[in-house]
Amino acid sequence: MKVEERTITIEPDRRTDFTVSDALPARAGRQSIFMCAIAFFVALNMVLSFTAPITFDKFKFPYQGWAWWTFNNLRSSSEVHNVALLGSSLMVSAVNNSDAMYLQKQLNLANYHKAVYLDKLLHDRFGGAFNTYNLAAPGQMPSDAYMTLNAMLRTHQRPDVLVYGVAPRDFYDSSMASPVDTEPFKFLHRLVNLDDSVNKLFKSPWDKLNWILERDVYLYGNALDIGMVVNETYQSWLNRLFPPPTGKDMFTYWDRVALLPNYKPGEIHPLAVVVPPQDPKAPPKFVDNTPEYKERYKKPDKSIYKIQWYFLLKLVELCKRERIELVIVNMPITLENIKVLGSDKYMPYVNSLKVLAEKQEVPAFDLNDFSLYSQRDYHDGVHLNAFGGNKFFKQLISIMGGTFSTSLALEASGHHMHRRKAIAEQGQPKYNFNTDLPL
Repeated sequence: MKVEERTITIEPDRRTDFTVSDALPARAGRQSIFMCAIAFFVALNMVLSFTAPITFDKFKFPYQGWAWWTFNNLRSSSEVHNVALLGSSLMVSAVNNSDAMYLQKQLNLANYHKAVYLDKLLHDRFGGAFNTYNLAAPGQMPSDAYMTLNAMLRTHQRPDVLVYGVAPRDFYDSSMASPVDTEPFKFLHRLVNLDDSVNKLFKSPWDKLNWILERDVYLYGNALDIGMVVNETYQSWLNRLFPPPTGKDMFTYWDRVALLPNYKPGEIHPLAVVVPPQDPKAPPKFVDNTPEYKERYKKPDKSIYKIQWYFLLKLVELCKRERIELVIVNMPITLENIKVLGSDKYMPYVNSLKVLAEKQEVPAFDLNDFSLYSQRDYHDGVHLNAFGGNKFFKQLISIMGGTFSTSLALEASGHHMHRRKAIAEQGQPKYNFNTDLPL
Protein backbone atom coordinates (compact mmCIF):
# COMPACT_ATOMS: atom_id res chain seq x y z
CA MET A 1 0.00 0.00 0.00
CA LYS A 2 1.51 3.30 -1.09
CA VAL A 3 1.07 6.33 1.17
CA GLU A 4 0.67 9.60 -0.70
CA GLU A 5 2.81 12.42 0.67
CA ARG A 6 1.43 15.94 0.72
CA THR A 7 3.08 19.22 1.64
CA ILE A 8 0.87 21.61 3.59
CA THR A 9 1.79 25.30 3.58
CA ILE A 10 0.36 27.46 6.33
CA GLU A 11 -0.25 31.03 5.24
CA PRO A 12 0.22 33.67 7.93
CA ASP A 13 -2.93 35.45 9.18
CA ARG A 14 -2.63 38.96 7.86
CA ARG A 15 -4.93 40.25 10.59
CA THR A 16 -2.56 39.33 13.43
CA ASP A 17 0.76 39.54 11.66
CA PHE A 18 2.53 42.32 13.63
CA THR A 19 5.62 42.75 15.72
CA VAL A 20 6.51 44.93 18.75
CA SER A 21 8.44 47.24 16.50
CA ASP A 22 5.26 47.89 14.49
CA ALA A 23 3.42 49.12 17.67
CA LEU A 24 6.15 51.54 18.73
CA PRO A 25 5.33 54.30 16.22
CA ALA A 26 1.65 54.35 17.26
CA ARG A 27 2.53 54.49 20.97
CA ALA A 28 5.16 57.13 20.35
CA GLY A 29 2.61 59.14 18.40
CA ARG A 30 0.17 59.08 21.28
CA GLN A 31 2.90 60.09 23.72
CA SER A 32 3.91 62.96 21.45
CA ILE A 33 0.33 64.23 21.33
CA PHE A 34 0.08 63.97 25.13
CA MET A 35 3.37 65.81 25.68
CA CYS A 36 2.36 68.49 23.19
CA ALA A 37 -0.91 68.96 25.04
CA ILE A 38 0.93 69.27 28.37
CA ALA A 39 3.39 71.76 26.87
CA PHE A 40 0.52 73.79 25.36
CA PHE A 41 -1.34 73.80 28.71
CA VAL A 42 1.78 74.97 30.59
CA ALA A 43 2.57 77.63 28.00
CA LEU A 44 -1.05 78.87 27.97
CA ASN A 45 -1.07 79.12 31.77
CA MET A 46 2.20 81.06 31.76
CA VAL A 47 0.89 83.50 29.17
CA LEU A 48 -2.42 83.97 30.99
CA SER A 49 -0.70 84.33 34.36
CA PHE A 50 1.52 87.17 33.14
CA THR A 51 -0.98 88.93 30.89
CA ALA A 52 -4.25 88.24 32.79
CA PRO A 53 -6.43 89.14 29.77
CA ILE A 54 -9.64 88.57 31.74
CA THR A 55 -10.26 90.12 35.15
CA PHE A 56 -12.78 88.08 37.10
CA ASP A 57 -14.89 89.53 39.88
CA LYS A 58 -13.90 87.39 42.85
CA PHE A 59 -16.87 88.66 44.85
CA LYS A 60 -19.11 86.64 42.53
CA PHE A 61 -19.83 83.14 43.82
CA PRO A 62 -22.35 80.45 42.86
CA TYR A 63 -23.21 79.80 46.52
CA GLN A 64 -25.04 82.76 48.04
CA GLY A 65 -24.44 82.07 51.71
CA TRP A 66 -24.11 84.45 54.65
CA ALA A 67 -20.64 85.71 53.70
CA TRP A 68 -21.71 86.37 50.10
CA TRP A 69 -24.65 88.53 51.19
CA THR A 70 -22.53 90.36 53.78
CA PHE A 71 -19.95 91.52 51.25
CA ASN A 72 -22.10 92.06 48.20
CA ASN A 73 -24.34 94.33 50.26
CA LEU A 74 -21.27 96.12 51.61
CA ARG A 75 -19.87 96.71 48.13
CA SER A 76 -23.17 98.01 46.77
CA SER A 77 -23.60 100.46 49.65
CA SER A 78 -22.43 104.06 49.31
CA GLU A 79 -22.44 104.53 53.09
CA VAL A 80 -19.30 104.90 55.21
CA HIS A 81 -19.03 102.68 58.30
CA ASN A 82 -16.88 103.79 61.22
CA VAL A 83 -17.65 100.81 63.51
CA ALA A 84 -17.74 97.10 62.65
CA LEU A 85 -18.79 93.98 64.53
CA LEU A 86 -17.34 90.48 64.29
CA GLY A 87 -18.47 87.27 65.94
CA SER A 88 -20.51 84.11 65.57
CA SER A 89 -24.27 83.65 65.80
CA LEU A 90 -24.04 84.90 69.40
CA MET A 91 -23.30 88.40 68.09
CA VAL A 92 -25.76 87.97 65.20
CA SER A 93 -28.54 87.09 67.63
CA ALA A 94 -27.77 89.92 70.07
CA VAL A 95 -27.67 92.58 67.32
CA ASN A 96 -30.68 91.55 65.28
CA ASN A 97 -33.02 90.69 68.14
CA SER A 98 -32.19 93.99 69.80
CA ASP A 99 -32.67 95.97 66.58
CA ALA A 100 -35.94 94.25 65.66
CA MET A 101 -37.48 95.18 69.01
CA TYR A 102 -36.03 98.70 68.92
CA LEU A 103 -37.35 99.34 65.39
CA GLN A 104 -40.50 97.27 65.95
CA LYS A 105 -40.29 95.68 62.54
CA GLN A 106 -39.26 92.41 60.93
CA LEU A 107 -35.65 92.28 59.73
CA ASN A 108 -34.61 90.46 56.56
CA LEU A 109 -31.13 89.19 57.45
CA ALA A 110 -30.07 88.63 53.86
CA ASN A 111 -29.92 92.41 53.46
CA TYR A 112 -29.83 93.76 57.00
CA HIS A 113 -26.30 94.32 58.36
CA LYS A 114 -26.80 97.33 60.60
CA ALA A 115 -26.76 97.74 64.39
CA VAL A 116 -29.01 100.76 64.95
CA TYR A 117 -29.59 100.22 68.67
CA LEU A 118 -25.83 100.09 69.24
CA ASP A 119 -25.41 103.23 67.11
CA LYS A 120 -27.95 105.04 69.29
CA LEU A 121 -26.10 104.06 72.48
CA LEU A 122 -22.77 105.12 70.97
CA HIS A 123 -24.20 108.51 70.00
CA ASP A 124 -25.71 109.02 73.45
CA ARG A 125 -22.42 108.22 75.20
CA PHE A 126 -19.73 109.59 72.86
CA GLY A 127 -21.59 112.15 70.72
CA GLY A 128 -21.16 112.51 66.98
CA ALA A 129 -22.55 110.00 64.49
CA PHE A 130 -22.06 106.25 64.15
CA ASN A 131 -22.83 103.82 61.36
CA THR A 132 -22.01 100.24 62.36
CA TYR A 133 -21.67 97.38 59.88
CA ASN A 134 -22.34 93.89 61.24
CA LEU A 135 -19.76 91.43 59.86
CA ALA A 136 -20.75 88.69 62.30
CA ALA A 137 -21.89 85.37 60.83
CA PRO A 138 -23.22 82.05 62.16
CA GLY A 139 -20.36 79.68 63.00
CA GLN A 140 -17.70 82.36 62.52
CA MET A 141 -14.34 81.31 63.99
CA PRO A 142 -11.22 83.49 64.48
CA SER A 143 -9.84 82.27 61.13
CA ASP A 144 -13.07 83.46 59.48
CA ALA A 145 -12.99 86.73 61.43
CA TYR A 146 -9.43 87.44 60.25
CA MET A 147 -10.40 86.83 56.61
CA THR A 148 -13.61 88.84 57.04
CA LEU A 149 -11.79 91.98 58.19
CA ASN A 150 -9.25 91.52 55.37
CA ALA A 151 -12.11 91.29 52.88
CA MET A 152 -13.74 94.41 54.30
CA LEU A 153 -10.51 96.33 53.73
CA ARG A 154 -10.56 95.14 50.12
CA THR A 155 -13.88 96.96 49.64
CA HIS A 156 -12.07 100.20 50.69
CA GLN A 157 -14.06 100.31 53.92
CA ARG A 158 -12.00 100.71 57.09
CA PRO A 159 -13.70 100.92 60.50
CA ASP A 160 -12.16 103.07 63.22
CA VAL A 161 -13.35 100.67 65.93
CA LEU A 162 -13.90 96.91 65.67
CA VAL A 163 -15.77 94.94 68.36
CA TYR A 164 -15.17 91.18 68.22
CA GLY A 165 -17.39 88.96 70.36
CA VAL A 166 -15.88 85.54 71.08
CA ALA A 167 -17.06 82.42 72.90
CA PRO A 168 -15.59 78.97 73.72
CA ARG A 169 -17.33 77.35 70.73
CA ASP A 170 -15.21 79.50 68.40
CA PHE A 171 -12.13 77.55 69.52
CA TYR A 172 -13.51 74.17 70.65
CA ASP A 173 -16.05 73.20 67.95
CA SER A 174 -15.63 69.45 67.30
CA SER A 175 -17.60 69.67 64.04
CA MET A 176 -14.77 71.65 62.39
CA ALA A 177 -11.78 69.51 61.40
CA SER A 178 -9.85 72.49 59.99
CA PRO A 179 -10.35 76.20 59.20
CA VAL A 180 -11.16 75.35 55.57
CA ASP A 181 -14.36 73.53 56.61
CA THR A 182 -16.35 76.69 57.31
CA GLU A 183 -18.83 78.28 54.89
CA PRO A 184 -17.11 81.71 55.09
CA PHE A 185 -13.72 80.22 54.10
CA LYS A 186 -15.04 78.84 50.81
CA PHE A 187 -16.02 82.35 49.73
CA LEU A 188 -13.50 84.56 51.51
CA HIS A 189 -10.33 82.74 50.47
CA ARG A 190 -11.05 84.02 46.95
CA LEU A 191 -10.65 87.59 48.23
CA VAL A 192 -7.82 87.36 50.76
CA ASN A 193 -4.11 86.56 50.44
CA LEU A 194 -3.34 83.73 52.89
CA ASP A 195 0.22 82.90 51.81
CA ASP A 196 1.64 83.52 55.29
CA SER A 197 -0.87 81.17 56.98
CA VAL A 198 -0.85 78.13 54.70
CA ASN A 199 0.70 75.78 57.27
CA LYS A 200 -2.02 76.69 59.77
CA LEU A 201 -4.95 76.44 57.40
CA PHE A 202 -4.56 73.04 55.78
CA LYS A 203 -4.37 69.80 57.73
CA SER A 204 -4.87 67.62 54.65
CA PRO A 205 -2.07 67.51 52.03
CA TRP A 206 -4.75 67.36 49.33
CA ASP A 207 -6.31 70.60 50.57
CA LYS A 208 -2.89 72.23 50.54
CA LEU A 209 -2.16 70.92 47.03
CA ASN A 210 -5.52 72.24 45.83
CA TRP A 211 -4.70 75.68 47.27
CA ILE A 212 -1.26 75.71 45.57
CA LEU A 213 -2.83 74.81 42.22
CA GLU A 214 -5.48 77.51 42.66
CA ARG A 215 -2.77 80.06 43.40
CA ASP A 216 -0.21 79.12 40.74
CA VAL A 217 -2.17 77.60 37.84
CA TYR A 218 -4.26 80.28 36.13
CA LEU A 219 -6.82 78.00 34.51
CA TYR A 220 -7.20 75.88 37.65
CA GLY A 221 -7.47 78.88 39.95
CA ASN A 222 -10.07 80.55 37.74
CA ALA A 223 -11.97 77.38 36.86
CA LEU A 224 -14.92 78.39 39.02
CA ASP A 225 -15.07 81.85 37.43
CA ILE A 226 -14.82 80.43 33.93
CA GLY A 227 -17.54 77.93 34.80
CA MET A 228 -19.82 80.72 36.03
CA VAL A 229 -19.31 82.69 32.80
CA VAL A 230 -20.09 79.59 30.70
CA ASN A 231 -23.14 78.79 32.81
CA GLU A 232 -24.45 82.38 32.58
CA THR A 233 -24.03 82.32 28.79
CA TYR A 234 -25.74 78.93 28.56
CA GLN A 235 -28.62 80.07 30.79
CA SER A 236 -29.02 83.25 28.75
CA TRP A 237 -29.37 81.34 25.48
CA LEU A 238 -31.59 78.72 27.10
CA ASN A 239 -33.93 81.43 28.44
CA ARG A 240 -34.12 82.95 24.96
CA LEU A 241 -35.02 79.64 23.35
CA PHE A 242 -37.29 78.44 26.14
CA PRO A 243 -38.49 81.41 28.22
CA PRO A 244 -39.05 80.43 31.86
CA PRO A 245 -42.63 80.60 33.10
CA THR A 246 -43.70 83.67 35.00
CA GLY A 247 -46.38 84.30 37.57
CA LYS A 248 -47.90 81.40 39.49
CA ASP A 249 -46.08 78.69 37.51
CA MET A 250 -42.61 80.16 38.10
CA PHE A 251 -40.16 77.80 39.86
CA THR A 252 -39.00 79.68 42.96
CA TYR A 253 -36.35 79.34 45.66
CA TRP A 254 -39.02 77.96 47.98
CA ASP A 255 -39.96 75.26 45.45
CA ARG A 256 -36.32 74.24 45.21
CA VAL A 257 -35.96 74.01 49.00
CA ALA A 258 -39.09 71.87 49.23
CA LEU A 259 -37.94 69.62 46.39
CA LEU A 260 -34.20 69.47 47.21
CA PRO A 261 -33.71 70.47 50.87
CA ASN A 262 -30.06 69.33 50.95
CA TYR A 263 -29.05 71.23 47.80
CA LYS A 264 -26.95 74.22 48.90
CA PRO A 265 -28.33 73.93 52.45
CA GLY A 266 -26.64 77.10 53.74
CA GLU A 267 -27.70 79.32 50.86
CA ILE A 268 -29.81 82.33 51.86
CA HIS A 269 -32.61 83.94 49.90
CA PRO A 270 -34.27 87.27 50.72
CA LEU A 271 -36.88 86.65 53.44
CA ALA A 272 -35.53 83.13 54.05
CA VAL A 273 -34.04 84.26 57.37
CA VAL A 274 -36.05 86.88 59.22
CA VAL A 275 -36.18 88.18 62.78
CA PRO A 276 -39.60 89.37 63.99
CA PRO A 277 -39.88 92.11 66.62
CA GLN A 278 -40.04 90.74 70.13
CA ASP A 279 -42.91 91.70 72.41
CA PRO A 280 -41.34 94.02 75.03
CA LYS A 281 -43.73 92.64 77.65
CA ALA A 282 -43.16 88.93 77.02
CA PRO A 283 -39.88 87.09 76.50
CA PRO A 284 -39.84 84.31 73.89
CA LYS A 285 -39.89 80.67 74.91
CA PHE A 286 -36.51 79.29 76.04
CA VAL A 287 -35.20 76.40 73.92
CA ASP A 288 -32.84 73.83 75.43
CA ASN A 289 -30.04 73.26 72.89
CA THR A 290 -27.82 71.22 75.22
CA PRO A 291 -27.77 68.15 72.89
CA GLU A 292 -26.33 70.29 70.07
CA TYR A 293 -23.50 71.57 72.26
CA LYS A 294 -22.75 68.13 73.65
CA GLU A 295 -21.86 67.21 70.07
CA ARG A 296 -19.89 70.42 69.52
CA TYR A 297 -17.84 69.96 72.70
CA LYS A 298 -17.57 66.16 72.54
CA LYS A 299 -14.07 65.80 71.07
CA PRO A 300 -12.28 69.16 71.06
CA ASP A 301 -9.15 69.14 68.90
CA LYS A 302 -6.15 70.74 70.63
CA SER A 303 -4.51 71.55 67.30
CA ILE A 304 -7.63 73.40 66.10
CA TYR A 305 -7.73 75.28 69.40
CA LYS A 306 -4.13 76.47 68.88
CA ILE A 307 -4.76 77.33 65.23
CA GLN A 308 -7.73 79.52 66.12
CA TRP A 309 -5.67 81.38 68.74
CA TYR A 310 -3.05 81.91 66.02
CA PHE A 311 -5.67 83.61 63.83
CA LEU A 312 -6.91 85.71 66.73
CA LEU A 313 -3.36 87.02 67.06
CA LYS A 314 -3.28 87.63 63.29
CA LEU A 315 -6.44 89.70 63.68
CA VAL A 316 -4.79 91.72 66.47
CA GLU A 317 -1.74 92.35 64.25
CA LEU A 318 -3.93 93.41 61.31
CA CYS A 319 -5.84 95.91 63.47
CA LYS A 320 -2.60 97.40 64.79
CA ARG A 321 -1.22 97.72 61.27
CA GLU A 322 -4.41 99.39 60.02
CA ARG A 323 -4.75 101.57 63.15
CA ILE A 324 -8.12 100.05 64.04
CA GLU A 325 -9.12 100.11 67.71
CA LEU A 326 -9.92 96.45 68.45
CA VAL A 327 -12.13 95.50 71.39
CA ILE A 328 -12.41 91.78 72.23
CA VAL A 329 -15.45 90.71 74.24
CA ASN A 330 -16.17 87.37 75.90
CA MET A 331 -19.86 86.89 75.06
CA PRO A 332 -22.48 86.01 77.68
CA ILE A 333 -23.55 82.33 77.74
CA THR A 334 -25.50 80.34 80.31
CA LEU A 335 -23.92 78.42 83.16
CA GLU A 336 -25.57 75.26 81.82
CA ASN A 337 -23.65 75.62 78.55
CA ILE A 338 -20.37 76.04 80.42
CA LYS A 339 -21.11 72.85 82.36
CA VAL A 340 -21.42 70.98 79.06
CA LEU A 341 -17.97 72.24 78.04
CA GLY A 342 -16.45 71.78 81.48
CA SER A 343 -14.74 74.32 83.72
CA ASP A 344 -11.39 72.63 82.96
CA LYS A 345 -11.71 74.01 79.40
CA TYR A 346 -13.67 77.20 80.03
CA MET A 347 -11.30 78.73 82.60
CA PRO A 348 -8.12 78.27 80.47
CA TYR A 349 -10.00 79.90 77.59
CA VAL A 350 -10.90 82.94 79.75
CA ASN A 351 -7.35 83.15 81.16
CA SER A 352 -5.94 83.04 77.61
CA LEU A 353 -8.05 86.08 76.69
CA LYS A 354 -6.68 87.89 79.72
CA VAL A 355 -3.06 87.01 78.83
CA LEU A 356 -3.60 88.08 75.21
CA ALA A 357 -4.99 91.44 76.35
CA GLU A 358 -1.98 92.06 78.61
CA LYS A 359 0.69 90.98 76.12
CA GLN A 360 -0.82 92.64 73.05
CA GLU A 361 -2.13 95.69 74.92
CA VAL A 362 -5.60 95.18 73.48
CA PRO A 363 -8.84 95.89 75.38
CA ALA A 364 -10.48 92.55 76.19
CA PHE A 365 -13.48 92.31 78.49
CA ASP A 366 -15.29 89.39 80.07
CA LEU A 367 -18.98 90.30 79.82
CA ASN A 368 -20.24 86.88 80.84
CA ASP A 369 -21.79 88.15 84.06
CA PHE A 370 -24.06 85.55 85.67
CA SER A 371 -25.44 88.15 88.10
CA LEU A 372 -26.63 90.33 85.20
CA TYR A 373 -28.12 87.74 82.83
CA SER A 374 -30.82 85.21 83.61
CA GLN A 375 -32.62 82.59 81.49
CA ARG A 376 -35.15 85.31 80.63
CA ASP A 377 -32.42 87.02 78.55
CA TYR A 378 -31.64 83.99 76.36
CA HIS A 379 -33.32 82.33 73.42
CA ASP A 380 -31.37 79.15 74.24
CA GLY A 381 -28.18 78.22 76.10
CA VAL A 382 -25.97 80.71 74.25
CA HIS A 383 -28.04 83.12 72.11
CA LEU A 384 -29.35 86.34 73.65
CA ASN A 385 -32.87 87.48 72.89
CA ALA A 386 -33.84 91.17 72.60
CA PHE A 387 -33.83 91.70 76.39
CA GLY A 388 -30.38 90.14 76.69
CA GLY A 389 -29.12 92.00 73.63
CA ASN A 390 -30.13 95.34 75.14
CA LYS A 391 -28.36 94.48 78.39
CA PHE A 392 -25.26 93.36 76.50
CA PHE A 393 -24.90 96.56 74.47
CA LYS A 394 -25.52 98.81 77.48
CA GLN A 395 -22.85 96.86 79.38
CA LEU A 396 -20.50 97.10 76.39
CA ILE A 397 -20.95 100.87 76.03
CA SER A 398 -20.33 101.37 79.75
CA ILE A 399 -17.09 99.40 79.79
CA MET A 400 -15.79 100.96 76.54
CA GLY A 401 -16.54 104.40 77.95
CA GLY A 402 -14.31 103.62 80.91
CA THR A 403 -11.38 102.53 78.71
CA PHE A 404 -9.18 105.48 77.71
CA SER A 405 -7.97 104.33 74.27
CA THR A 406 -11.35 102.99 73.17
CA SER A 407 -13.26 106.01 74.49
CA LEU A 408 -10.88 108.37 72.71
CA ALA A 409 -11.17 106.41 69.44
CA LEU A 410 -14.97 106.40 69.59
CA GLU A 411 -15.23 110.12 70.37
CA ALA A 412 -12.88 111.03 67.52
CA SER A 413 -14.62 108.65 65.10
CA GLY A 414 -18.11 109.86 66.01
CA HIS A 415 -17.27 113.54 65.55
CA HIS A 416 -15.40 112.88 62.31
CA MET A 417 -18.42 110.98 60.94
CA HIS A 418 -20.72 113.82 62.03
CA ARG A 419 -18.62 116.40 60.13
CA ARG A 420 -18.51 114.14 57.08
CA LYS A 421 -22.32 113.86 57.07
CA ALA A 422 -22.74 117.61 57.52
CA ILE A 423 -20.51 118.32 54.52
CA ALA A 424 -22.35 115.73 52.42
CA GLU A 425 -25.74 117.26 53.30
CA GLN A 426 -24.55 120.77 52.38
CA GLY A 427 -23.23 119.57 49.05
CA GLN A 428 -19.84 120.14 47.50
CA PRO A 429 -18.83 123.82 47.06
CA LYS A 430 -18.60 125.04 43.48
CA TYR A 431 -15.28 126.55 42.50
CA ASN A 432 -14.96 128.95 39.56
CA PHE A 433 -11.42 128.62 38.24
CA ASN A 434 -10.32 131.74 36.36
CA THR A 435 -6.94 132.66 34.94
CA ASP A 436 -5.57 135.66 33.09
CA LEU A 437 -2.88 133.59 31.41
CA PRO A 438 -3.37 133.28 27.63
CA LEU A 439 -4.11 129.69 26.67
